[in-house]
Amino acid sequence: MNLAVNSPRTVIVTGAAGGIGNEIVTSFLARGDDVVAVDMSDAVMAADTDTAGQGRGRLVGIVADVSRTESWLHVITAAEKFGRPVGVLINNAGISPKRNGAKVPGDQIDRDEWDKVLAVNLTGPFLGIQAVAPGMKKLGYGRIVNMSSLAARDGGRLGGVHYAATKTGLLGLTRSFARELAPFGITVNAVAPGRIDAGMASSVSDEVNQEYATRIPTGRLGTATDVAGAVLYLADSSSDFVTGVTLDVNGGSYMG
Repeated sequence: MNLAVNSPRTVIVTGAAGGIGNEIVTSFLARGDDVVAVDMSDAVMAADTDTAGQGRGRLVGIVADVSRTESWLHVITAAEKFGRPVGVLINNAGISPKRNGAKVPGDQIDRDEWDKVLAVNLTGPFLGIQAVAPGMKKLGYGRIVNMSSLAARDGGRLGGVHYAATKTGLLGLTRSFARELAPFGITVNAVAPGRIDAGMASSVSDEVNQEYATRIPTGRLGTATDVAGAVLYLADSSSDFVTGVTLDVNGGSYMG
């Protein structure tokens, strides 16, 4: 077994200021890993702490746009403070623009909005993997998890065409990198959450979310903890032989 799996690791989590991202960060810290929390929101800086003395990992927050190559240079520099190569990358950042709480019909999405969603949701993970891959190859170990969505499975009932397209593209990105990086001890997987009671779900009314919950076999929306648990599994030693897969976390809304 690779010792890097059981030792404290350096972890990068994007979209870290949101409900799901924050739960993922907290879960890795509790495990003893050091975390670079990345987000466009200044709120991520409030989490810049050193909790190693409390049996937890260290944490540094950085404001960065994941769709820009130069931002990833800053993220990698921030990770270097922990004194080891990045062992885990969680590409969680994503956007799903709405108008008055509802998705925009595909034939009404303007080019600027389309480009922005592609830049954050698909180009961002691509650049992130490019940024960490060299160090992971030298380490002979790596765990990469890309945050897709149920929208990649059902065409996006609540998310727009651009959101569904990027989350579907992310599955292809995951499989392609999984094949290329497997010989170096690096696994690449995806998590596809359904409706989660955090983050984007808060952009619509409670009535919409409650009605949606009635159509989920388990009878409830998911939680950030549900998603974080799936992410931690794919970053754990128990998933050493798992790569190129998509782990659906949706309460049975989609059964592949």
